[in-house]
Amino acid sequence: MSISLRYEDIVSNMGDFTFHILGCGAIGSSTAIQLARMGAENFYLYDMDTVEIHNVGVSQFIMADIGMYKVDALANHIHDVSAMIVGEEAMDTIASVYKINGRFENKGYQYTGMNDIVVLGFDSMQARLDAVKIICRDSKLSPELIIDGRMGAEHFQQYAIKKPTISKYEKIWYSDADGDPEPCTAKATSYCSNIAGSFIVNCIRKIITDQPYNARFSIHLPTLSLDKSKLIS
Repeated sequence: MSISLRYEDIVSNMGDFTFHILGCGAIGSSTAIQLARMGAENFYLYDMDTVEIHNVGVSQFIMADIGMYKVDALANHIHDVSAMIVGEEAMDTIASVYKINGRFENKGYQYTGMNDIVVLGFDSMQARLDAVKIICRDSKLSPELIIDGRMGAEHFQQYAIKKPTISKYEKIWYSDADGDPEPCTAKATSYCSNIAGSFIVNCIRKIITDQPYNARFSIHLPTLSLDKSKLIS
């Protein structure tokens, strides 16, 4: 029996895409795990950091992951989700996970040409822009889609760019100085990170199944107020 049994009439082609998770913290880990649960099989994980105790409170990591590189810990969790029983005892996994442990600008973007989708989950806005400049430097090697998720403790913004270019991204970018001024103790919550992953994966599902989607929206959780762009078909 497949893990897709409950949703196979909604989406069944996640395995046709390659997902690049840039930043494996709160947004990235939530998105990756939910993609795996929805049938995604091909992952590239990019991060240079190790799991610290405060990451457990807002990400998909557990206490046993502390001290591990985030890409290693997240890869383990993806494999756990996608594992299946072969015979009575043997375990196998359908997921293929490549781990790039280091600064993104030094390692580079691993373009595959297999319906690449990029999820931006870096903490820094400058790091996001720098990554997009690498990813989109050659139009022939650009991904099919970039989704940029920007999270505070109780506020989430999402931007979806099909056939992305640097100029398209710069139109929705702002500097770190113009971003969220909250102190580090009010930067993230587990419920916002889970919502972020949910909205990102929902948007991906809509796009890869040719359904209308919002290119931009934000949600303010204390008031549940929603601001969104018009649906794109």
